[in-house]
Amino acid sequence: MSTIQLTALKNIPFIEPGDNLIDIICNSLKENNQDVHENDVFVIAQKIISKSEDRYIDINKIKISNEAQDLATKLKRHPGLIQCVLNESKKIISIEKGVLIVEHNLGYINVNAGVDFSNIPDDKNLALLLPINPSKSAREIQKGLSKKLNKNISIIISDSMTRPYRLGVTNFALASSNIQSLINLSGTTDIYGKSLKHTEIAVADEIASAAGILMGQSDEMKPIILIKGFAKNQYEVNDAFNLIVNSEDDLYR
Repeated sequence: MSTIQLTALKNIPFIEPGDNLIDIICNSLKENNQDVHENDVFVIAQKIISKSEDRYIDINKIKISNEAQDLATKLKRHPGLIQCVLNESKKIISIEKGVLIVEHNLGYINVNAGVDFSNIPDDKNLALLLPINPSKSAREIQKGLSKKLNKNISIIISDSMTRPYRLGVTNFALASSNIQSLINLSGTTDIYGKSLKHTEIAVADEIASAAGILMGQSDEMKPIILIKGFAKNQYEVNDAFNLIVNSEDDLYR
């Protein structure tokens, strides 16, 4: 593999609860004059998955616990937001420097449990949550889209995250279907013939990060990226959701 091509599908409509993303993607492919071939990859922004699955919540209508009220006062944040974060979390990791870092119910370590207010109408007090089961969402879209296009395609659902000791956010693979998300190179050799030890490549994260350059983080309105040329069929297919590291194996916690 020496070349990979990324194309942002243009003119994706605003996604509403209940929208059929498979139909929307197929219509967009026609409008963009894009042909799909075997083993093409679609990277889809988590946000439109959550919108189609109606993962909205009104932070003014949440019952506020004493813990949430105390945290809201300490952090100077909306108590409804804090309660929403607590509801989506297993535990609080840190509140240092006024930033609420938690372990999400899905296992991710992130800020505010992924509760998002960007690119959402701000006149309804709505927040957007992560999908309940992103792996299931990825599988359903992958199977439905493969059937409709009559091609064997792959899906990555991407989101953005901060990283320890690095400024800025980058896209990563929240979940995936039918792709080699983690490639284990342990036991193979380098260019000098030395055996590699404990070498695993988070390929799905690398693809999601590359797609993030086209997706953007603000008003680009390009939540679906078509990728051609990815060829790692010699490796095992696995779900990017399983790249989450347990606390006992985490080098940073």
